[in-house]
Amino acid sequence: MKHHHRLLRSVTLIAPAPPYYDTLRDCQGPLMQMQRLPRLGLLALEAVTPPDWEVRIIDERIDSVVPEEIDSPIIGITTMTYIAPRAFALARKLKACGKTVVLGGFFPTLSPELALAEPAVDCVVIGRGEYSWPRLLTDFTQGRLRKVYRHAFDHRDFKLPQVNYTLTGPELGYNGYLTQIQTSLGCKFTCRFCAVPQFHDYRFALRDIDDVVGEVAGAPSQRVCFVDDNLLNHPVYLEMLCDRLRPTKKLWSAQMSLDIRSYRGLLRKMRQAGCFWIHVGIESLDEATLKAQEKRQNNIQKYLDTLNMIRDEGISVSSGIVLGFPTDSPSVFDNTERFLDRAGLDTVSFHYYTPFPGCPDYNKFAAADQLITKRLECYDTYHAVVRTKHFSPEELTEKVEALKSRFYGPRRVLARTIRGLCSGYSGVGWTVAAGAVGYLNCRKGLPLYL
Repeated sequence: MKHHHRLLRSVTLIAPAPPYYDTLRDCQGPLMQMQRLPRLGLLALEAVTPPDWEVRIIDERIDSVVPEEIDSPIIGITTMTYIAPRAFALARKLKACGKTVVLGGFFPTLSPELALAEPAVDCVVIGRGEYSWPRLLTDFTQGRLRKVYRHAFDHRDFKLPQVNYTLTGPELGYNGYLTQIQTSLGCKFTCRFCAVPQFHDYRFALRDIDDVVGEVAGAPSQRVCFVDDNLLNHPVYLEMLCDRLRPTKKLWSAQMSLDIRSYRGLLRKMRQAGCFWIHVGIESLDEATLKAQEKRQNNIQKYLDTLNMIRDEGISVSSGIVLGFPTDSPSVFDNTERFLDRAGLDTVSFHYYTPFPGCPDYNKFAAADQLITKRLECYDTYHAVVRTKHFSPEELTEKVEALKSRFYGPRRVLARTIRGLCSGYSGVGWTVAAGAVGYLNCRKGLPLYL
């Protein structure tokens, strides 16, 4: 009976990986390890799992999943849209071994009907799982598991559990240079191309500052990466956070919206509090596209001034660029390349416009027969999935890949490194590392950042 009880209260949490990891799993070099950040969603579930349960986490980027060797009767799989085919394949193998399979993450939240259409999936968790998970496990042990678990997003009860850092160390194959920490959920903006607002019911929530500062102070690394979708959700909150972070002596990076241009004093305070890197969402150099996507916080005429303002504080800056919008003009690639030559960004992540299944724009383009493909594995922002007016799918792909390859060419990476060294930017080490990763991944035909 004791053995049966132990097995019943055992759960395995799985993070599937794309097929190209079959050849990368054994690569342990520093550049590869730098790209392996722990899956915070699974760490949060592990932290809220009742203490009388055994928890095992399998990250396919590091370990292979062998269903026959998993003792747990219930399996949780975190699933982005592009990884859903792999998650379904694992679910079928696990179901054949008699397991109960639960899917959570962006894919089942945005399109639960697609997730539940797979017969091997027993139930889905919609939205953040920290509140639903303990109840789900209780229902499982009592034999009354439901098909859908959903906890309404509410800023009033937003509290993140303390994760177990012994599960995240470099000795396990993860990046030991940065510790990921979250201060908020969601984003104050509602850009149409972004799935984050829909995932969080078009609201955002702020975490208790005492909790954040305590986690930063106890972080196992000197550098911290705030993984918020927008650290500038609430400028007053961020200013208070900076006051509290300064005594910790930690260095930190973050992602934030371009309305930072209105907060020069806050930017200075961020630098004094340890900020060494900011990632901003430029996304497009096309006015019609910005308007169509309701990205009202962006002003093309102020892009360069904003970037220079950030660098004036000695902070390194990177950005995301999205191409392949249906509204992109014929000149979008020339305009983007000219801008990148002038902008002096330390790194850039290049993406294709991707309306995810379950989002309104996906349904609109599907109805208009404008989707190039409905294969879920292509919905990773690294494949063209929507037909555009001015570029064929082949031409679009060729132009994006050429732009990416030029930006991460050795001479341009070296030039950015020299500029950072001469200017004293605090994130120059990351400029070198990210440039090397971008160059090598481009050469191998892999996504820029795995």
